[in-house]
Amino acid sequence: MGNRMGEPPGKVRARPARAFALTGVAGVVLALIGGGGSASAEPVSLTQKYTCKFPIISNDGIEAAITTDMPATMKVGETVPEYDIKAVTKVSARAAQGLGVMGAVTLEGKATADVVVTQPGGDGTLPIKVVNTVAKADIPDPAAPFEVTATGKSPGGLLTWGAAGDAAFDVKGLKLHDMIARDAAGKPVRLPPNGDEFTAECTLDAGQKTLLHTMKITGDGGTDPSDPPTDPPTDPPTDPPTDPPSDPADPTDPSDPGATSGGSSGGDSGTSGAGGTSGASGTSGGSSTSGTQLDTQVSDGSGALASTGRSGIGLMLAAAGGLGAAGIAAFHYLPRRLRRGEPTG
Repeated sequence: MGNRMGEPPGKVRARPARAFALTGVAGVVLALIGGGGSASAEPVSLTQKYTCKFPIISNDGIEAAITTDMPATMKVGETVPEYDIKAVTKVSARAAQGLGVMGAVTLEGKATADVVVTQPGGDGTLPIKVVNTVAKADIPDPAAPFEVTATGKSPGGLLTWGAAGDAAFDVKGLKLHDMIARDAAGKPVRLPPNGDEFTAECTLDAGQKTLLHTMKITGDGGTDPSDPPTDPPTDPPTDPPTDPPSDPADPTDPSDPGATSGGSSGGDSGTSGAGGTSGASGTSGGSSTSGTQLDTQVSDGSGALASTGRSGIGLMLAAAGGLGAAGIAAFHYLPRRLRRGEPTG
């Protein structure tokens, strides 16, 4: 292809190469975004109600909505990674009132969830603590219900699946700690009987669900040993060979006694030149005078069929072989006798 008008001779355009490189990069990015592994995450959530013991107001109810993304399946031998956790907690107007009378305008701190992982295959349970940071939230004035948002990560790289089956993640408890209420100047507000920080122990209300997620752990190759085995192959065995075995009596084998008996009997039957009686019957035979077996193939072929005795067709071929041998002998030797003046009868 020639260069574009205005381009110096010998200059090679690099645009196709750049386009190819960009296409390759785009493919890699799409592969990373799309994933394609068996452990692609899906959203899971759980909402629970707790009763917590706060300073000043004592016991009061909260509602925590926990969300995260976790895979539906993992494989034996894979290690559980960390997951991003988010919990949005609703706080009552009563709590806002108790904080407000102490001069607090914001609230922040930490919340730790008690999670129990039930491992598949009877490997027992594993209790873990997921620490979340409670972002600073404004306390409404006048008092009204408000929300605080906590975010964190579950511990990763600690648990490796050792057996196939179902794994369960249950949230069994919640604790608010390192909580700080601040005034308009940003200074901590002391909430008796605590100092600058307070802790609120929370108890899960009766009848609340605890299951956050169930995960299927598969064996090698992505199969679960608990699944029923697949049916064995049902194809019938191939039929054995149906060709009949070759006739053990090889008429051309010199070691076969049947192949030589006809020739010897025919030679001993006289000097008339026709094949012997045994040779005419199909075992072998030829002309004893000339010393050449002119009808070896014919008589041998018919003899092989006749000796089997399997069908009338074999007998007919044997008779035809005998007549053929006699005809050939007559054709050979009758003219010689006529020339010599010998009688033909």
